[in-house]
Amino acid sequence: MTTRSGPLRPALVARRAVLGGMIGVLALLALSGCAWPQSSAGSSGAPGAPDLHGSLVVDTEPFSQLTPGQCTDISANTVVYDTVDILDCGSPHGSEVYNTFTFPAGDYPSTAQLNSVGESRCGAAFDSGVPSWLTYIWFNPTEEEWAVGDRFVACLAIDANDRALSAPLATLASQRPFSRFDLGALAPALGVVLTATAGIVFVSFLAGYLLLAASLATLFRKTGIPSWKAWVPFLQTWTLLRLGGQSGNWVWLGLVPGGNVVSSVFVYIGMYRIGIAFRKDSGMLVLGMFLPFVWAIILGGRDEQYAPELLAMHGYPPPLEGYGSASRPAQF
Repeated sequence: MTTRSGPLRPALVARRAVLGGMIGVLALLALSGCAWPQSSAGSSGAPGAPDLHGSLVVDTEPFSQLTPGQCTDISANTVVYDTVDILDCGSPHGSEVYNTFTFPAGDYPSTAQLNSVGESRCGAAFDSGVPSWLTYIWFNPTEEEWAVGDRFVACLAIDANDRALSAPLATLASQRPFSRFDLGALAPALGVVLTATAGIVFVSFLAGYLLLAASLATLFRKTGIPSWKAWVPFLQTWTLLRLGGQSGNWVWLGLVPGGNVVSSVFVYIGMYRIGIAFRKDSGMLVLGMFLPFVWAIILGGRDEQYAPELLAMHGYPPPLEGYGSASRPAQF
């Protein structure tokens, strides 16, 4: 284990607000001159650090020589020393380096400038190829390091829940787990599902409407009503109501929230009366309520006889359109 004599690099954590408190902890440690020791197994030993038990250490390198693709024991709770243990990416590790860059020569920037550049460079590289269910950290150079020419910055991907990573980033990306931190990754698939569902619903609705229109056209023709009225939205229901001796104005209640319930009641009353004119009992109405196209196909069948005079015999008013209406032929 190698410790450094100079100040510790502060770690900046992005994409997860709850980790922000770690910056303050690191600052206190730097002021007090204390640091969490790193073990030869690569664990930081810090509370809440990933469990790196069983990790395979393959090398030890200076922090300033880290390269993308290397896996380390560094996590959000780690204090960085001069050297870093490089772990086998197939064994538990705290992070993986996915981008590095070096600040240009010049005066030491302010903390805000350092953080702005780090967020921009590490964030852009993170978005372009790192699994989105992870988060990332980076380490700014201290003023003392800057003075001796060390302007190196490493961007490292870590688990958003401070757990040890078990595979390289490329493998993790292909084995993306479902996570509440990764709902955005589900958006494309969710969009496809919603689009497909909407398409199925629309096609089903259209097929149902055309089937009902075709069956009502047969019924209207048999009762002396022009069949084309069955194909026009709203006019279809308007005509059905009038065929059952009801006012067609009830159809407009379907445009009012909750009004379609009342409108349906009057449609069913009309269907019941139409059934009487075909010598059908209330059982036919039950069929019409659940399978209206079957109801219309049966009543419009070749062998069915339409007798609107039966309505008067049962005490109901005559139809307002078609055969038996008071104003024949009826006009809409």
